[in-house]
Amino acid sequence: MGQSKLEFLPLSKETTPRNSSEEELGESVQGDGDWQLVPRSASSDISISSPWALADPLYQDMQYSHRHYLSYFTARVCKDLVSHDLPDRNPFRGLLALTSAHPLLRHIIVAASAAHMSNMVRAPLAYGLKELDDSLTFTIEQASRRASQDALIAKSKALTLMRDAVENIDTTGGDVVLAAALFFINVELIESGKHGWKAHLEGAGRIMSSLQPTMVADSALRDYMLSDCFIYFILASAFMPAASFDTQSYFQPAQIPSILQRAAANSYLCCPPEILSILHSASQLSNVSAGVASEEEISATGLALIQEALSFDINAWASDVRNISYLQDAPIQSRIHAGSAHRLAACLYILQAIPSLSRMTNHDEVAEQLSRDIFKHLSSIPDEDPNFKATTWPTFIAGAEAHGRARREWVMDRLQRLVVSCPWGFLYTAMETLQVIWGLDNQGKGTKSWVQTLKDPEMNFLIV
Repeated sequence: MGQSKLEFLPLSKETTPRNSSEEELGESVQGDGDWQLVPRSASSDISISSPWALADPLYQDMQYSHRHYLSYFTARVCKDLVSHDLPDRNPFRGLLALTSAHPLLRHIIVAASAAHMSNMVRAPLAYGLKELDDSLTFTIEQASRRASQDALIAKSKALTLMRDAVENIDTTGGDVVLAAALFFINVELIESGKHGWKAHLEGAGRIMSSLQPTMVADSALRDYMLSDCFIYFILASAFMPAASFDTQSYFQPAQIPSILQRAAANSYLCCPPEILSILHSASQLSNVSAGVASEEEISATGLALIQEALSFDINAWASDVRNISYLQDAPIQSRIHAGSAHRLAACLYILQAIPSLSRMTNHDEVAEQLSRDIFKHLSSIPDEDPNFKATTWPTFIAGAEAHGRARREWVMDRLQRLVVSCPWGFLYTAMETLQVIWGLDNQGKGTKSWVQTLKDPEMNFLIV
């Protein structure tokens, strides 16, 4: 492979200036024993002072705090779970109808909502994005701690209920248990994305493999839940050693495209299923030992995956969303940029995940070209665009590959803005992990294959 070269297909070069405007988020204040969000500006659409659930007889027997967090789930958390949030087209809101009959689902959704609220109210404080007086800062920190405590209590109750639900899955319902498993993963991602997610993802895999025909009225809900689980499996496998995480124990690769396609148009990730399938193949290839295939065979397969990714028609994929009536107003240009960023990130991953490719004569030049194009596409998606939240993974990959101070600062700034826009704790972990990677360079211990560094079992994190 010493003389291998990679021919690039033409890539889009269009770029627009970065929009670094800050999201206007609500502040949390305490009043009359209840916690509510008070908008910072009239334009804020986050107001949980009077949960809509109070008016529905279905929720009358619930304690106020649960109705409060369920209302927050519908008003805010659900927005993060899809690309374009439309009140009647977000299948995750369908889970609310099941929370009265299924305490397991109620507690885990409350846990996710409370953890999300805790992060959201303190996100502007974490990076000094707002000038606040000491008393208001104290109030916000109190609100964040209170919501965090509520999340831990609800999560603990859900864990107790989950054991019984798994043992009696036929009685509880496969979709209810799958939803709970998915939101256990989401809670871990909202908290930090470290360690705890893996056991829940493996549990979700076992549930997925045993699901019977859907028991929920909205089959789109199951499609989205399965799709999210597949996405988590694929992104997790990218940085996990083969011995500790075998996705094929739960599903066959042939299953991936059909499930992902059904939720692709409005998936929060805004990544073509074909690119995710390529990424999954690459993650498996990165763990192939020399005794199974020769270095030349592994390298050739890796190069073929890169060419397959680069030949995929991103523009056509992005435009297909217009065939769905309720997505007629979806921003096609940002969808192109987000999909392109994911494609390029997958190519960079392949270059670094397969050690033999690092010995290509033009490895560094290819990696630099891919990096430049990722930055161009990411810079073209403004903060207020619905697809901005879909760019965490390519931003992380671009950061892992960044060697200059300017690029590293740009990546860190973008991740900090992503935390404010989409306050999930795994973003903090992404920033911490990048510091580890960059620190190796600073100590003279850097390696071209940062992917191998991330496969250390001690790292054990999930970035989505």
